[in-house]
Amino acid sequence: MKRDHRGNPNKGPSHVRLYDWLMDSDAWKDLSAQARALYVLLKAQYRGMNNGRLVLSIRQVSEELHISKTTAAEAFKELVAHGFTEVVIRGSFGGRKDGRATEWRLTEHPCDVSGELPSKAFMRWRPGSISTVRPEGQSVPHSGLTGTHSGPSKSLRA
Repeated sequence: MKRDHRGNPNKGPSHVRLYDWLMDSDAWKDLSAQARALYVLLKAQYRGMNNGRLVLSIRQVSEELHISKTTAAEAFKELVAHGFTEVVIRGSFGGRKDGRATEWRLTEHPCDVSGELPSKAFMRWRPGSISTVRPEGQSVPHSGLTGTHSGPSKSLRA
């Protein structure tokens, strides 16, 4: 009998599980088809002990989903803005110069790098909300990744 990475009997082929509560969330319903497909790609890499070490580049996503690099980059931003993913280690163009892709974590699961509990930030996302991209603090407006943003709304200003 085959065994998994933990030594347990292998119960079947690997698969990606998307729960109803996740797909019923306002955040999921607001995602583009490209962002949903990207989430499935990231989720397919999750093995129960590597959240926070999910490596996927814009180029890889572009090739896998047959979309432009610009569209792939927008899909990543959309997942972060809606609270589905977080950057753990920024890739080459974000400070690291070793040519490696960004390492991601799914907020649906505990982070295996930091031990942080699942935040499920997407469950708190609401239409029209402003999300913050970590760790640089870049604001991404819900109204669109190509739209303009003049700063926090009046309700968020001190």
